[in-house]
Amino acid sequence: MKRLLLACSFMLLSFGMLAANVGASPVDWPMFPSINPTTTSEAQVTTTGPAISYLLSSPIIFATHTELESYGFSFGPSDGQFGAIPTGGMSYTFYGTAGSTSSCAGTPNVKEGEFTFAGTLDHVIGSNGCTTLFGPGDGPAGWIFDANYAGGGQVVRFASGGRNGWLIPFHGEVWWKNPATPDHKCIVGAGPSEVNCFYGSLGLAVSTDDGKTFKVVGQILQPSQPMSVFTGGGKNMNVGYGSLVVADANGRHLDNPPADPSSAYFYLFYTDLLPGLPGACATSVCMGVARAPYADVIAAALSADPHKVAEVFHKYDGGSPNPWTQPATSDTPDLSGTAGKYAPLWTDEPGVQPEVIYDSNFDVYLAVYQYSGGFKVRASSDLIHWSEPVGAPYYETGRTLYYPTLMGETGDPTIAGTAPRVYFSSFPTGSFPNYATSVFESVQLALSSQTPSTMISMSGSSVSNLETTSTVATSSLKYPWQVGIGLLVTAVIVVVLLGGIFALRKRVRTPVSTSLWAPANHTTTNSDHKPT
Repeated sequence: MKRLLLACSFMLLSFGMLAANVGASPVDWPMFPSINPTTTSEAQVTTTGPAISYLLSSPIIFATHTELESYGFSFGPSDGQFGAIPTGGMSYTFYGTAGSTSSCAGTPNVKEGEFTFAGTLDHVIGSNGCTTLFGPGDGPAGWIFDANYAGGGQVVRFASGGRNGWLIPFHGEVWWKNPATPDHKCIVGAGPSEVNCFYGSLGLAVSTDDGKTFKVVGQILQPSQPMSVFTGGGKNMNVGYGSLVVADANGRHLDNPPADPSSAYFYLFYTDLLPGLPGACATSVCMGVARAPYADVIAAALSADPHKVAEVFHKYDGGSPNPWTQPATSDTPDLSGTAGKYAPLWTDEPGVQPEVIYDSNFDVYLAVYQYSGGFKVRASSDLIHWSEPVGAPYYETGRTLYYPTLMGETGDPTIAGTAPRVYFSSFPTGSFPNYATSVFESVQLALSSQTPSTMISMSGSSVSNLETTSTVATSSLKYPWQVGIGLLVTAVIVVVLLGGIFALRKRVRTPVSTSLWAPANHTTTNSDHKPT
């Protein structure tokens, strides 16, 4: 009889809890998570790739524009993805794209270039001298790939054969005027933001003095279509800012520097556009990868020969028996030639401004990329085969996020642990590239090996946590009066149950304890024994 009362109690209490949600839509019920009626690209089930997911922290402010301006920067940093070198004591020197004002102590009144700034993973604390490292037109003589813009990208160490230093893959641009617009600029994405029309490439800069100075040594990647396809028109060709990862021939992670450089490769991630490809990649940029032997990259970077630099990487095109035969550039200083073709690493949606790092805790690679005003994250075990998004996209209402940058919290910014960070510049929608309106932010990814049953797309907020898996969905009640109804129903149920329990105790007489809550004062082989 008591078992029956307890079972009824649980059922009635459950009805009481549900009563607290009367009038709420199904997605507001904490006990019954449901997928928002969004597009499939915003709510997907992870079917391939590593079994990981994440929760997102509330965003924190890495730097305000007012703070950066006080350090001597006119815009940025970082106008693009950026990198870092640890300096000890949880401090870092960061490398990113910016412009400088007259108050910049090092190189004032620079329109655009690669600068350093200083801080921790939590906050920028200074300009590190406000000195530019390289800028537009600093490439080898006669090469135009960085004629109008140069900067950004990860900072990756190298060491081989007694030579060591740091590499920065960076974004270079050649500009032209758009005859179809009054200001001769090109629209960014779906608009209304505009920038100078550009044809992008990836360059390579090298430092042999522990990151104090960098020299541009050449171009390492060119889009699959030549510049002539774009110049004079209204469409940009964006290749991203470059992302370097060290792995073996099968895409398995290797330490950097590797124990055996002869078996190691640098993998280079970028975006490309090639009509005729499947899915979203037929009309939008998607993520591709190129690679080169580790020692060959170092030899080319230190050779002072830009042609060796231009020839070192080859694009992945998915072909057989060797999918790494497509030249990464045309090796033409004036960009008149055509580089090799690429194969996108996923085709269900675009992959704009991707960046890749290795996660040592889960032995996977993570890729972050811009998506519809926010960002998404995917995972891979071999750098070629990528999962669907492993968590919900992150958005901020009324704002558009640019240049998501993954940074590890392990002491090596290129290696993630259980909680890497994604940095981004947040603009009111339509105001990019007006950096006076921007905020430099970061969010932490709390990774887990649990595979979410579904992925829910949720709009982000600059002041709220986002839980990105639907296996544990939480929400607040939509209507305050629901709380009152729920409490009233629960109180009535408790009164009825207590009355039944006291009535039962009067009818049943037994030498053992009859308390529903206290343990019985006898010994028995059946702890659930009840009098009959």
